[in-house]
Amino acid sequence: MTKWVCQNRTAWGAALGSLCVFALVACGGGDEKRAKSADEPVIEDAPGESASGVSISSEIGGLNQEAVDRVFAKASTDLRRCLGDGAARVEFLGGDVEFMVKIGSDGRVSHAHLEASTIGDRTTEVCMIDALKRRSWPKPVGGELGIAQKPFSFDMINDVRPPTDWSADSIEEALGELAPKIDECKSGGGSFSITMYVDTDGKVMAAGIAHAEDSGESAADCILDVVKTASYPSPGSWPAKVTFSL
Repeated sequence: MTKWVCQNRTAWGAALGSLCVFALVACGGGDEKRAKSADEPVIEDAPGESASGVSISSEIGGLNQEAVDRVFAKASTDLRRCLGDGAARVEFLGGDVEFMVKIGSDGRVSHAHLEASTIGDRTTEVCMIDALKRRSWPKPVGGELGIAQKPFSFDMINDVRPPTDWSADSIEEALGELAPKIDECKSGGGSFSITMYVDTDGKVMAAGIAHAEDSGESAADCILDVVKTASYPSPGSWPAKVTFSL
């Protein structure tokens, strides 16, 4: 800014001085306005909104864990009923499971599968998943989907001798022969865990499956169909239970 040097020795100087005073006052007023604007608060977008006022939400939201646990607790009766129905067909049925449930904004299940299972019977596992799908769940907050996970352990219902605990090495050769067909089912991706019961003649009595990816559900039945067609070594005088990964 240009600075004026004002002297009031003559009439002309007095007039000029008056102009200087006016100019300084005007300049000072501008500085005051700028100082005030610098002190004013900055208004930021509210959380969850863009500058245009449009709401923003992430894909995965949060769930009330206590509410989720209550739904699982209420569903446990149905889950045990599924196990009981399965045990009427396969007397050795029992094991551990871990559910993965995805809940939509309406509180309904959009997808569910087993991330882990040693039940060993696909029909029973599907029954359990369907039981969870029929339930109403808490709605996710801050996202389009909520994820609920829960492990359960189910003891054998029938008072019978447990199956022989078999290692995956016992069936490695038979599985090797099935590899090309299994790869076709998998379409080149995903990992699967299978538990099955093998009768004394080497035939599969029942088999179940678990997987980490949502897309694995579409390949699950195909894989089990292949696995159940094979002939395995005899476990001896009593059926065996084996868990292995593909």
